[in-house]
Amino acid sequence: MKRLIVIASHNHMASGVQSTLEFIAGKQKNVKAIDAYTDGKAIEDTVKELFDSIDENTEVVVFTDVMAGSVNQKFFPYRTRPHTHIITGMNLPAVLAVAMESTDEYISIDTIHKIINESRQALQYVNEFSSDDDEEDE
Repeated sequence: MKRLIVIASHNHMASGVQSTLEFIAGKQKNVKAIDAYTDGKAIEDTVKELFDSIDENTEVVVFTDVMAGSVNQKFFPYRTRPHTHIITGMNLPAVLAVAMESTDEYISIDTIHKIINESRQALQYVNEFSSDDDEEDE
């Protein structure tokens, strides 16, 4: 089974996340970054061309930066496409978790929810940690 991970954002966040993902996990042949509004091309054209080029059995996991943002809005109509998941408010732990998921079968909705919940936990206010917390990890 084929899976395509699409990382899409305003400006260059998407290519930055892709670069960091590949720094950690190695080259990813199934990841495409879309840096919207950087090349003069309309984002809706880019999104349409992308989905027009994907086989109907390919699973697509889209990460976007902001829920109410224009990038997410252009992907929104594709949420009903079979084997398609759109996740907004992306962070590196979520993208990394999806990239590490087996491609033996489609990702379940329960797994998507689990990944989202775990990646939410990665967002922490570090100032509230004490140096004693560091010593416990050693």
